[in-house]
Amino acid sequence: MNTQPPSGSTPPGFYPDSSGAMRWWDGSSWTEHTQQATPEQVAPPKKRHTFRNVMLGIIAACVLFIAGCTALLGSAANEAGKSIEKEVAKDKQPGGPDNPLTIVEGKKFSVSGFDYSSGWKVDEDVLGSIDIAKLKVTNNRDKKDSALVEIKFMKGSEVLALADCTTEPVAIGQTTTLSCGSTDELPKSYDRITINDSF
Repeated sequence: MNTQPPSGSTPPGFYPDSSGAMRWWDGSSWTEHTQQATPEQVAPPKKRHTFRNVMLGIIAACVLFIAGCTALLGSAANEAGKSIEKEVAKDKQPGGPDNPLTIVEGKKFSVSGFDYSSGWKVDEDVLGSIDIAKLKVTNNRDKKDSALVEIKFMKGSEVLALADCTTEPVAIGQTTTLSCGSTDELPKSYDRITINDSF
């Protein structure tokens, strides 16, 4: 029997002795009471939650993807909205598609950054259709662009005849003559001529 007491002032309890058994120490001496030594209890392995972690990762990735797409679409929609607002405002300017500008034959005028020279003339061709001659335009926009306009002959709010006039792309500051065409006959009487951008 192990007669060597545990070190220091050890409280009463079972302690291992030299034979490998657990012997009772009463606080001052060993007793005859023994018990078999029990192996240390092994903690059960932690659950790994692999499936759960993979699913959480997939869900997080999906949420981030959807949030990114939503932000991207929101930004694109915002830009599209601004662009539409800008176009609507431009369409309502004098000479815009929604706000025709009244013009006088032979007089100069401006529409959406294009300046039209004086000296132009309304006539009819050999078939009696509208012929607009010597209508020159200078591009004062901030980029090379084409002039695309409709010239309408009006009586009150009624459109009696229409001529479409276009140019090839015109460089900034350059002047060119519009090419105008119509299948409408020149009205015998009208009270005003209007012009507006086609686009």
